[in-house]
Amino acid sequence: MKKLILIPVVSASLIAGGHIPNSKAGEDTAAGTQERTWTEAILFKPEKPLTDEELRTRVLYTNLIGAGLVAAWGTAFWDYFTIKPVVKNEGWFGKDTKYGGADKFGHMYSTYLWSLGFSSLYEYWGMHEDEALLYGPLTSWTFQALMEVGDSFSASQGFSYEDLIMNTVGAAFYYVREKYPTVKSKLDFRLEYIPDFNSNVDFFTQYNSMKYLMALKFSGFKSMEDTPMKYLELQLGYYTRGYQAHEDYLDKERVVYVGVGINSSEVLKAIGWEKTSKIFNYYQLPYTYIPFGYDYDTQGYVQPYSRPYFGNKK
Repeated sequence: MKKLILIPVVSASLIAGGHIPNSKAGEDTAAGTQERTWTEAILFKPEKPLTDEELRTRVLYTNLIGAGLVAAWGTAFWDYFTIKPVVKNEGWFGKDTKYGGADKFGHMYSTYLWSLGFSSLYEYWGMHEDEALLYGPLTSWTFQALMEVGDSFSASQGFSYEDLIMNTVGAAFYYVREKYPTVKSKLDFRLEYIPDFNSNVDFFTQYNSMKYLMALKFSGFKSMEDTPMKYLELQLGYYTRGYQAHEDYLDKERVVYVGVGINSSEVLKAIGWEKTSKIFNYYQLPYTYIPFGYDYDTQGYVQPYSRPYFGNKK
């Protein structure tokens, strides 16, 4: 899932607290016009409020520039346009698939996170929240779809309708979660990831080091929001081990697990780290939950932390 290469860019908006309100354009100081910071320059912060037409023009150019970057990068590094378009049936989560389905959740998560990044960017430019909520996921989905089209011209990839479906689910989930506060307060979609520095696989596609999960947060329920229960949550997750670089592993694993965990975001908010806490609505802090899983490859139950985090390597 090479699409994850671009996720660190979006993460910057999380650290900054997501949407950054515009300061007054043209604000003068005693020394004259206030200088633009490097962040404002990189993110093309408007020097004056933009009209609706100007904002939509920016969205259009964002998509066009994204298409150009995908084509250029794919041609240079991902063997795009080396064959005629092909469609590959990659399957879903079966034992005979390349990654056991971990890449499918990877597509869903990356589109979800890109939706956050683009929506935050559009709000930063001055777009109304409701419009940014729509255009952000649409841009994210378009960006991912263009990559999928590029994959169709790649001998090592091929167009995958399964990937496109998961991209759509990721964008749709972001929209629903942001549109309805009751959903956002109760449900997170997260990635858990500890890089394996001894792996020959690049950091952005280490499925043997990743877990994907949904977290049901007790803090989102009125009956528990003012009790110690708000620091707890239920999790439902999925991960695979040994499908990628399988020659280095003793076993293949496709594990579905449920867990009881600590809501790290709520803990950080309680000690005053409001902005930092938002990161953990999207990233799962390892070893802060107790999981009980079932491995569909060995057809056996997985006791909490009974296996190495990176899987049973040779």
